[in-house]
Amino acid sequence: MPYDSATNSGLAVSTFVGAGALLLFLLTAVSGYAVRTLLVGRKQEAKLERYGGTVLFGAWLMEAIYWAIRLPGRGFARLGVDPDALTWTSLFVTLASAPIAASGHFSTAGLVFLIGASFDAFDGMVARETGKATRGGAILDSVLDRISDAAPLAGLVVFYRFSAWQMAIPLIAIVGGQLVSYVRAKAEAMQLDLPSGLMRRHERIAYISGALIIAPMLSPLLGTPMSAVHPATLTVLALVAITSMFAALRLLSAAREALAVRDDRPDHSAGGNS
Repeated sequence: MPYDSATNSGLAVSTFVGAGALLLFLLTAVSGYAVRTLLVGRKQEAKLERYGGTVLFGAWLMEAIYWAIRLPGRGFARLGVDPDALTWTSLFVTLASAPIAASGHFSTAGLVFLIGASFDAFDGMVARETGKATRGGAILDSVLDRISDAAPLAGLVVFYRFSAWQMAIPLIAIVGGQLVSYVRAKAEAMQLDLPSGLMRRHERIAYISGALIIAPMLSPLLGTPMSAVHPATLTVLALVAITSMFAALRLLSAAREALAVRDDRPDHSAGGNS
């Protein structure tokens, strides 16, 4: 085992605290947004309308979370905070989740990761509120997001280094998530309109955070199959890994089909005219 029973006791306390904080935020966001929806209707966001929800992570829940963090986002805008500063803050905060996860403090790592992801949402809000949205800021945000997304999973790879098969699960999740983002970015550069699909970035953040904060509380119910440490966490990460790889391959296929339809097929034309 990578840590002793005394450490396990401390981790259990931090896990319950982290899970409680996350559930309190979700309950506040969902209940508050539900009241808002009943009174004045849903708050439509252009970004969310463009990306939409997925089968596993609905658009309404995304709207509720986005609505809940909009107030601090506007606060940053009124203070004149530069959007790029928030982007870099997001990176540094999420990077901190890697050593924390590697040391076995999953709940703390999950909360740090969520806080960092919130700053990533704030930078876009501030850029739009202050009219500072630029292509340079967008590409900086996109590149740093890839590093941020990998941070907690990289920490888990280090944590599970004592077992090849357990270490492989977060490693595949890293690769799958990066592929989904890369295929989408490549398709957008080619001006292709791909379907929303599974395992968009916000969805991966939700599942990885849940795997770190909530899943460890469920692990004792599963025992230790194949000597697994935190089997519930590994189960959620396996879902992320498999679904991300499937989503990436599906997006790749859709992009190739769209390109085939759009292309003039000069080779076929040449063959027909000869």
